[in-house]
Amino acid sequence: MMQKGFDSEVFDSQAVFRSLLLAMANPGTIAATDINISCPPRLQSGAGALLLTLLDFETVLWTDMDTDTPEMQWLHFHTGTRLTHAPNRAGFALFTDSEKLMDPSRFNPGTVASPDISTTLVFQTRGMDQEHHLRLTGPGIEKETFIHLPGITTAFWENRAIMNQAYPAGIDMIFVHARRFTALPRTTKVGVC
Repeated sequence: MMQKGFDSEVFDSQAVFRSLLLAMANPGTIAATDINISCPPRLQSGAGALLLTLLDFETVLWTDMDTDTPEMQWLHFHTGTRLTHAPNRAGFALFTDSEKLMDPSRFNPGTVASPDISTTLVFQTRGMDQEHHLRLTGPGIEKETFIHLPGITTAFWENRAIMNQAYPAGIDMIFVHARRFTALPRTTKVGVC
């Protein structure tokens, strides 16, 4: 039996999208979704709500999960999204295990002429708080802000910084823990404290 998605596809997806827009406009701010959905076991409810909102039959998803898992069957059933094994062909990428994180340069950064074709990365994290682990600066941040995302290596952040020097090309990222999430657009500079 396939688990249901949103109670109201239109209203729930609009609410999640508004929360995501606010998070993208205010990098490092921890947002939450009040949408209650029953996701398959390895998919956190916040990630499930975001992916139901962002994916459709025209989008291509890469994931660190096997493609025949209940989680991927659930996403395909509710969104029609197509899966790819090629990271650089994905519009969205889902990481469910921080130990499997890849160099972000393996994903599509878009181009100067078409930055909108880049891959957006969605990460399920082991936790999320505003402790002094990562120092964030850039548009949407008054001076600086801090966030802690356990399990993500310094090397990952260094590779992201190199990749995003080609602005407006670059990679946008969303980090999720349970029903909470934070967004780091490509314009946000990340320093490890």
